[in-house]
Amino acid sequence: AHSHKSSSLGRENRAMVLVLRLRTSRGTKRLLFSNDKATIGDLMLQVWDLTGIKPTQQSIVFNDIVSRRRSDVTQKDQKESLSSVPLRTGDMLLLVENEKIRAKAEPKKEEPKETTSSSSKEKAKKGPHMTIKAFKKASGNPVIPDYESFFQASSKQRSVNSYAPNIHWKLQRYRHLDLYAFADPSCLKKFYRNSFPELKQNLSRIGILFGRYVEDINPLADQNLYDDLNREKKWDYDANGVRADVFAIYEPPQQPVKNGARFLTDPRQEIVQGMAEAMGLEPVGMIICKKKAKANPKGFQTYLTGKELLLLAKLQSVFSDENNFSRFGCVVLEHSDMIEPVGLAASDTCMALERAELLDTVKGAPYKLRTKLPEGADPSLMPHIFIPKDDDVSGGRHTASEKLSTGDPFPMDFLTVKIIATQSRGTKKLFLHHDFPVQGGMKELKNYMQRYSNEGFAKKFSDFNLLINLPKMMGDKQTETCVEIAKCIGFHEEFPPKVSNELDTFFIKNQLF
Repeated sequence: AHSHKSSSLGRENRAMVLVLRLRTSRGTKRLLFSNDKATIGDLMLQVWDLTGIKPTQQSIVFNDIVSRRRSDVTQKDQKESLSSVPLRTGDMLLLVENEKIRAKAEPKKEEPKETTSSSSKEKAKKGPHMTIKAFKKASGNPVIPDYESFFQASSKQRSVNSYAPNIHWKLQRYRHLDLYAFADPSCLKKFYRNSFPELKQNLSRIGILFGRYVEDINPLADQNLYDDLNREKKWDYDANGVRADVFAIYEPPQQPVKNGARFLTDPRQEIVQGMAEAMGLEPVGMIICKKKAKANPKGFQTYLTGKELLLLAKLQSVFSDENNFSRFGCVVLEHSDMIEPVGLAASDTCMALERAELLDTVKGAPYKLRTKLPEGADPSLMPHIFIPKDDDVSGGRHTASEKLSTGDPFPMDFLTVKIIATQSRGTKKLFLHHDFPVQGGMKELKNYMQRYSNEGFAKKFSDFNLLINLPKMMGDKQTETCVEIAKCIGFHEEFPPKVSNELDTFFIKNQLF
């Protein structure tokens, strides 16, 4: 009775206050409304008070992550309620501002006097990776060679441009995904516990991260705030990055092997994908739990083995767009005294080489790769790779000057891209529980329901593994009910009466009460 009372009070509190976030050129502002009947006109008045920009000059954009639609809220009728947009507590709005509007709204700041120093002509240094939007704005779309096409072209009368371009040791300047944010670290802890059998045998365990992509301010916006003349730089909001909010980890059937793992045929693949889509989730990355490797004496990375990087590149190609670019990445959990997730992705060049089957692992050197010649291909068509000299201990930061022959092993740092991985600060967790078994059945369901017997249906079913196993336990005739339950959990909605009645029948039939 106490739990039902507290949940009803929670619903009343949520209905009484609507809190939105507004991203402006001067940071993020909070918009507070007394109830969910507030109108778009009320929103525009609050924005006027906070920014000094009149309603007639406002352009407020909302990116709906569910429908993936971008709409200008200010173009709608000002008498419409915010719930009709629809806007919910925690949603982010973007205030689009041109230079004239910013100049009127912002107080004038005194600029320090410029000197005639030669450094005034130098650009501020940037970090190792920038957002893909920032890169496109500065340099245009990335151009990645299609290595397969060079081997398929006719060998007669070849020009210089018909040969595959060489590959130089150079970090990719951009990344398609900037940040992994875990809404609830409980899913990480469970995956880590499930990996103990593999860790004891010095093997790895892999899983698939399910979440949502959200356009966000580049995490590097807080770095490099001043240029060489100590002048404050304004962040370019047209160069926003992409954040992946992770809510659950799925552990598919797999076979642990040395220096990696291998996926087995998953009979539930379509069911898992369908239930995840109903919850508004999609695969956003791979996760690997493994023992911490010894540091490389020359400074090269020891997070991903060559076998794991090739698997990641293959998965990124599966979850890529029409331009073969992918936001799919990887999180590595290393078993050590201090466990910190590390985010990585395969570079676009690595994906292109893997698609053309030009990369292979190296026996006895798990953290290296080598190039291989496709069967029946002309050896003269192979691209050459240039890496730092063997005695270089800079971890690949120095100039690449050593030319490799086909089959020569090389460190693979330049084929990886770093991604920030951290716990989310503002995203509301989607699932209350993370303790239903990966391959649970009716016996496990009975124990689970007894454990949470005091909770209502909405809380009881708030477990990712429970939801993806539900169609198997309820049967094919109840598939629509299972999908409806997944939608309610994924979007924090109340169960319709029809679904509640069908669950009552299912619980009575299987003695789950």
